[in-house]
Amino acid sequence: MSNPIKLEVLTPERLVFSAMVSEVQFPTAQQGYYGILPDHTPVLTPVGDGLVFFQQDDQPHCLTVFGGFAEVGPDRVTLLARESETIDQLNPEQIEREQQQALALLKEAKDEAALQAAQRRLDASLIRQQALSRDTSH
Repeated sequence: MSNPIKLEVLTPERLVFSAMVSEVQFPTAQQGYYGILPDHTPVLTPVGDGLVFFQQDDQPHCLTVFGGFAEVGPDRVTLLARESETIDQLNPEQIEREQQQALALLKEAKDEAALQAAQRRLDASLIRQQALSRDTSH
């Protein structure tokens, strides 16, 4: 792999992922996905909720990310996320339970704030489910 990029994903609690990769794509808060290759122009941008895609050893991988900021440099991408998980940290049964709970909360929502909170929970469970469905090792 020529000109690798150091990808680091951190939450306030822990280092989620750190490795050399050949490319990265991550969701921004308002501008869709950013695609990063070696020698990228430096950027600081808010991160949205979604999947981070990356190539490592010529294999595609992904992990989840929920909010935060990204700092991009010519040879480094650092994602400081509110929450993030690698595929091996996701539990399909737990994701299904979260999805069912979110759907029940959506039905029971009495006001706009409760409706939005339930929708955020549902969206997060769907992102996690999407990560599992993209993973070929499970």
